[in-house]
Formats: sequence, C-alpha cells, structure tokens
Amino acid sequence: MCPGLAVGRGDTPLARLAGSNPLVESRDVAHLGRRDASDPWYGHEALAASEILDLPDEALRARGLPAAAADSLARLASPDLSGFWVHMDVDVLNPIEMPAVDSPEPGGPTVNEIVDLLAPLVRHPRAVGMELSIYDPALDPDRACAGRLVTLLETLLR
Repeated sequence: MCPGLAVGRGDTPLARLAGSNPLVESRDVAHLGRRDASDPWYGHEALAASEILDLPDEALRARGLPAAAADSLARLASPDLSGFWVHMDVDVLNPIEMPAVDSPEPGGPTVNEIVDLLAPLVRHPRAVGMELSIYDPALDPDRACAGRLVTLLETLLR
C-alpha cells in the first residue's frame, strides 16, 4: 500500500527512502473511502492506532463528501507542511462505472461523487500533484473506462 510505505510502515527499502524518518507523517494523511472493513488481513488495528484520518466508505458517506474534504484539508493546515499529494486508486469507484480494475468491490462512489470529494483537495493552492492507480487497460477493450478517467482529471483540473 503506497500510503503505508510513505508513512514508513514495514521494514523495506521503500519504507525507508527518507532514512530513519518517513517520507510523510501519519498526522498529515487522510485515507478516504476504503471498502475493506470486513477483510481481517487489512491491518485495521495498525491503522486505528496511527494518526491517519481514516474514513472508510461508510463513514465517508455518513460524514458527507464536502465535509470529508474539509476534514482532510484541516489536517493539512500545518505551517510545517509545504504541500500535499493526492493519490487515488480507481478501484474505489463503483465498478458499474469503473470495471477496469483487478479487484472491483461492490458499491463505491460514482465519478461525479469523486469529483465532489477531490475537487477541493486538487484545487487547493498547496496541492502539488495527483496520481491515479489500479486502472487495468487489459480490462477496458473499448477504452470507455479510460475515457471516464480522462474526464475525471479534466473536471478536477479545471
């Protein structure tokens, strides 16, 4: 998991790119929309014990997407933090709209809902970049999913 490596979890060279300190402090991380609460292997206890803002899909929806975006930005208000990065695994999207992923999970937000969540983050002056991952072009023969992702990026970056 990319965020786990960034906050220094694990004893691997990737988790130690910044030496003895993590690349990112846990208190500066918001983890939004995961739908794996029933998976015992996920590491829920470690996540709960960390300073990471963890809003699984159910909590995200209960809180509301605009409020979750505001909560995330509030974590990033530290004067010591010069910028932040937005990482999105596209398998968080509803597989009805994004089936071109290797591990689709039922439910999840639509592309329009993701725009509502991510637009305040991506458009924030301290946002330094964004990445999308997990898209599998081999599962997208007509490139419809690729088109949805391009539209998502175009909308976010307006």
